[in-house]
Amino acid sequence: MSKTTKRTRTIAPKTSASEITIRQVMRNGYLTHLVQGWQENGKWQRKFFSDETKAKTFASMKRISMENAGRQQHMILSSLTQEKHDEACRAYEALGIYSLTEAVKYFLVNHRAPDYTIALTNAISRYIEDKESLLRDRTINALKRSLKRFADAANNADVHTITSEQITLFLKSIRVGESEKISRKTWNNYRDELHAFFKWCMEKDLATKRPYCFINPVEQVIRHKNKIVREEQALHPTTSSPEKVLSLFTSLMADGGELIPYFALCYFAGIRPEEAQRMNDREKQLINLDTNVITIPAGISKTRQQRQVEIPPNLAAWLQAYCKPILPTNYKRRIAKIRMDHKLKHDEMRHSFISYHVALHRSVGDAALQAGNSETIVKRHYLNLHTREDGAKFFSVYPRTAKGHAVIKKVMPQKQKLKVI
Repeated sequence: MSKTTKRTRTIAPKTSASEITIRQVMRNGYLTHLVQGWQENGKWQRKFFSDETKAKTFASMKRISMENAGRQQHMILSSLTQEKHDEACRAYEALGIYSLTEAVKYFLVNHRAPDYTIALTNAISRYIEDKESLLRDRTINALKRSLKRFADAANNADVHTITSEQITLFLKSIRVGESEKISRKTWNNYRDELHAFFKWCMEKDLATKRPYCFINPVEQVIRHKNKIVREEQALHPTTSSPEKVLSLFTSLMADGGELIPYFALCYFAGIRPEEAQRMNDREKQLINLDTNVITIPAGISKTRQQRQVEIPPNLAAWLQAYCKPILPTNYKRRIAKIRMDHKLKHDEMRHSFISYHVALHRSVGDAALQAGNSETIVKRHYLNLHTREDGAKFFSVYPRTAKGHAVIKKVMPQKQKLKVI
């Protein structure tokens, strides 16, 4: 009997990162090619091929798969270069659950560069110039501050690169004071200002080389519903007690009384601070002590509608005792110091006038008429904040010039029926 010939085993090159082997074996009477040398789920695997070329291709793919730490590989004909193919693979890996097509669509919508690119600060300057003739000075100044704040937070990026996520993060980062988050109403105000700005940036205008962007990133930013905002604002507005007003006016008298006309108009007539500033140097024209009426023209009124305010007796006494301009020189610094010393909050003086007026006269309609607000606002925020006695004390703060301090005269109001219009 002849000696059996030793079979030759085909082994993968030693330079290979894996021990995938190919050898010829007889199986069911046919010559086949066995590929073996890899594990799946901890078990050694092998595979038979009748065609040697297919066996070698499979072995090569397995070696590549093992070299790439388990990544599944496919032999696909492509027009991509190796560099572009590798970049596409890295992109797929970074995207995770998102497809490359979804990512490309999002990029084209949100980052498509317009023909003319511009930084945020430059675009804001043009926007402000375009709106100056349409808005009040106070509104323009507030708009400048809020938009500049956003431009600083976005590192003055180009307009078309701004995303909804950046705007949302900016709104979440705004703080009142050191740590207090902004209210929902303030959130909506900032959001609306940014929305109007980006809407303007999308408009076509040759003079300003617009559009600067093709989408409004603010569209995807949440805007709190009006009902939720109203519920948040349902808390009572801050008002000054009659004793606090007494202390304030006593200190104003001790300081020479130059700021008394300003604070008296704000407290006892509900004049807004910006309205009082516009009234300066027009006192004789607008304040009539003979008829006891203050006229607020449309050009001075915040609402752009003329209104008239009745002068209560205590306000008349203050204006007669201190017949001075509404605002002295260097008034901003001095008013700021008074507000800080007496811890006056925003609109506290106007809130006090409306709430005490309703408490004393029991007429929502009259309070709304003199304050320039709607009756709905007065009912919602100011009704029944104070007793009628407190209202009487508030409007009984008078000057006692001989003594150099303010006093509360004991004037008891007559009983009137509740009249809510």
